[in-house]
Amino acid sequence: MESHVIRSQLICARYDHDYPMLVAGEGATLRDADGRSYIDASGCTAAVTSIGHGVKEVADALAAQARKLAVHPTHVFHNETLERYLTRLCRFAPEGFNHAWTISGGTEAVENACKLAFQYHQAKGQPRHRLLGRWGSYHGNSILALDVGGMKARRDFYTPLMVDHLHVSPCFAYRRPQALSVDAYEDALVAELETTLDEHRNEVAAFVAEPIVGAALGAAGPTPRYFERMAELCRAHDVLMIADEVMTGVGRTGRAFGCEHFGTHADILACAKGITGGYLPMGAIIVHDRVLDPIVRSGDPFWSGQTYSCIPLAAAVGEAVLDYIEGHDLVTRAATMGAHLKAGLSTLLDLPWVGDVRGEGMFLGVEFVADKATKTPFEPKRNFAKRVQAEALARGVVTYACRGTVNLTAGDHMLFAPPLVLSESEADHIVEVMREAVEAAAG
Repeated sequence: MESHVIRSQLICARYDHDYPMLVAGEGATLRDADGRSYIDASGCTAAVTSIGHGVKEVADALAAQARKLAVHPTHVFHNETLERYLTRLCRFAPEGFNHAWTISGGTEAVENACKLAFQYHQAKGQPRHRLLGRWGSYHGNSILALDVGGMKARRDFYTPLMVDHLHVSPCFAYRRPQALSVDAYEDALVAELETTLDEHRNEVAAFVAEPIVGAALGAAGPTPRYFERMAELCRAHDVLMIADEVMTGVGRTGRAFGCEHFGTHADILACAKGITGGYLPMGAIIVHDRVLDPIVRSGDPFWSGQTYSCIPLAAAVGEAVLDYIEGHDLVTRAATMGAHLKAGLSTLLDLPWVGDVRGEGMFLGVEFVADKATKTPFEPKRNFAKRVQAEALARGVVTYACRGTVNLTAGDHMLFAPPLVLSESEADHIVEVMREAVEAAAG
């Protein structure tokens, strides 16, 4: 019988694996206990380290607030630090998003966005109990978030616990049916949504979608009018649109929020990861007036709450991160340096195993194929993206390998979401290492 050696008390994915021990980070660089340096091309797991590692201003803000007031009884008190941060966060968001609430992370942000959408319809006297997501998406790791999401590798084990919310196809032009033009493909997706909403009329509370799909499809963005047209249908059926900005928000894509690339389709923004840059767990929902107004008129509070919702410690960190982003113009930097990194990664298209390079700003994806002409994926058992990840790590670059772009099970891709402070030389080094890593994995 095979023996499995557990080398740590940590519950992890690979119990018999020795992980390098990290001791420090600065900017886009990580350093392990052996003194070896790595470029953080994934932004941790993933798109977390928006402002980079080791930022003193954020650490100081955290320490100062911890000494002053870390948490407080939110059921009877408010706090100036929190109120100041919520004001800043709403000002950073698109026009009309004038209400916000913080929690502990991305899963909670999506879940509470769904709860708020449910309560919106309750307040209007038209209860709705279904949520609509897309296959080829990931919205978090709670049962509800997995159910709304469509990432087969993460959800299948837990399907007996799910209530089976609704799903439509993702917008993924690279993998569209070969016979369809981009316009015809978009038409088909819009028709699918229309059919779904008609079949479940007055049942659907919200449509949940990432503006640019992260881990599940490797930075796959929409066709030109996809979100505009989906929003028209949702508004016609009074279905709220939740933009999952957990990865794409807070400057990552070269805009304040990813949905801003595609109009103003969203009603609720679910945020996390880069909102605190990894310095403290926090997520947030930012809500448009049109959503909260009926709830306020109903006289009911928001029927939710977690231990660490709306705590001043997280607010202080969030404010310090916004200070750093705005003070260093990192949203613009994400656009310009992201374009540079994307151009570099696009040179890998001359390799026979790189099928597509995509994304916006510092949120980019590379898809690997066994045959470029037919877009045939590698056999899943080959673990091609994981092999590239291992080869890159051996050369000092941390990447994030994923699978599932083809029929939700096959298809290898890699997501790049480095700190927004990445330098041009670091971006160029990532590209150099990636070329070597892909060639080594294919050899």
